Formats: sequence, C-alpha cells, structure tokens
Amino acid sequence: MKAAALSLAVLTLNVAGPRRALQDWPARRAAIAAALKSAAPDVAALQDIWRGRDVAALARAQGATDAAADQALGLAILLRGLHASDQARLDLGDGFGALVVAVGDGANIFDAYSVHLEPGADAARRWGRLFRLSEFVRARSASRPFVLLGGLGAAADDKDAALFLDLLEGRDLCVAHGDEVCAGPAERRESFVVIPYSSREPRPASVFAGRPSGDEDAPLTPSFGLRARLDGAFFKLRPAAQPPGRAEALAAIAEAVDAARGAAQADEVRAGWIPFLGTLDTLRALARDRRLAFLREEVRSAQIRAARATATP
Repeated sequence: MKAAALSLAVLTLNVAGPRRALQDWPARRAAIAAALKSAAPDVAALQDIWRGRDVAALARAQGATDAAADQALGLAILLRGLHASDQARLDLGDGFGALVVAVGDGANIFDAYSVHLEPGADAARRWGRLFRLSEFVRARSASRPFVLLGGLGAAADDKDAALFLDLLEGRDLCVAHGDEVCAGPAERRESFVVIPYSSREPRPASVFAGRPSGDEDAPLTPSFGLRARLDGAFFKLRPAAQPPGRAEALAAIAEAVDAARGAAQADEVRAGWIPFLGTLDTLRALARDRRLAFLREEVRSAQIRAARATATP
C-alpha cells in the first residue's frame, strides 16, 4: 500500500439500530446496506449498532474484508480491501465511548476510530468525556495519522466541538476555509470526520445520509452520515505533541469541573438537612463529587505535563 498513490474513502453513519425488534428496522437496514454497497467506502465507522448479525449484514453489503465491533458500545468499523489489527476500546460509561483499530500494511499505518459520545448532560460531564477521548487518541495515535469518525455528543458550532479540536489540534473536514460545508445554516450537525491538522487544506467531507426519504430539501437529522476522501498526504500527518490551544482548553475543563464540584458539595450540605430522603441525596452528591475529583486530578496531571513540555528547551 503506497501512501503517495493511496486514496481512502471513509464514511461515518449512526445507523440507529434497534436494541430490540422494531417494525421498521429491517427496511432501514436494507436501505443502509444498499447505500453502503453503492458508496463502497474503504472504511465505514458505524454507531448505534449493537447486534452482531446487523454488523455482519452491513459488512457483506459493503464487501468488507475485515471488521471490528463492540456490541456493548454499539460501535463497528468495516474495512474493504484493508485489514485491522491492534483493536482497542474506550468505555466512557452508559454505553458511550470509542472503538479504534490500526489499519495498514506495516509501512503505512493509520488509526480508524468509531466514536459515540453522550449528548446533553452538564458541561463538566460532557467536557470530561471529550477530555478522556482526546487523551485516548493522543496516547494511541501519538506517532501515526488517525481519522476519527462519529458523534461527539455536541453540534459542530458548539463550544464543546471547538474544545475537543483544540485538545487534539484536529481538523474537522466539514469546515473548509473557515466555512461549514456539510450542513445548512439552520441545520445542527453532530457527526464529524476529524484528522490531524495540517496547513494544507484537505478535501472537505460531504453528506452521506440523513435526509428522510432522500428528499434533498428536507432538514438533516442531527446524527447524519458523512463521507470523505483522504489522499496520500494523509499518511504524512502526525498529531501535534503540544497543540497550541490545548492549555486553554484544559483550563476551561478544569474551571467547569471546579464549578460542578462546588455545586455537588452545596447539594450535599443542603440534603443533609432533610430527614430520610436527604440521606440518599447526600450519597448521590458525594458520589458525584468523588467522580469529579478524580476527573479534576486527571486534568491537573495533563496540565502539569503540558506545562513541563512547554518549558523544556
């Protein structure tokens, strides 16, 4: 596999598969299978797909030569003409996280991620998961290119997405020359194709699926699919050791966690004044504070490492 001549078609899609039998799922799966067969991507990252038989059916439709799946997280990566090795997962709790495989022939290796993060929740919880995902990517893909495909639990124009890109110095392929190219002005995009940043503007991503019934005038659903093509220059990319926006992003996360800890401690004090039921509320607030304290120490350690790296001549 020669990087200079290689062109990779990548795709991400939240298939919204069933955890139990749904009346319209067979028809939807057939439509997705037909779309995968037509698009024939080299790498397809799927989310919300929990059943092995659904992964197998879509892999056959794509013509996949290899596949990786994590049913607990509802994630899959299908490869056509490529093979996976060194599979790993990040479990962020509540069925959300990331699946990653190394793809390549030894000479040219890249990491492909399928990601699904929790939408909503408070800022500390959302940003904590984005921080942990970024640390996972930085540790896993420190010396080779990566393509991260899926949903970050936030819209592209939210602060959350910008914070994540700053943590990694990643490039969102739906943004070209500073402009959104995948969603319309009134549309909320929650799907991403992210690669390491480079000064060279890569080909932008485009919409793969998400408008109901193929109606080009219908609004996009939040978790619509995207596709992109990566050329040989992708294999020359390497993640930045110290992204320029990382320190500011870490500081913002630390501030949000400190605020959330203050709220949890206040809840604990208030609940202590309520008989019986107050005990349960106190225990919940205490557990939340402990989780936040652990996250705060993780962020603090990252800040210390970043400061040391910056100070090193």
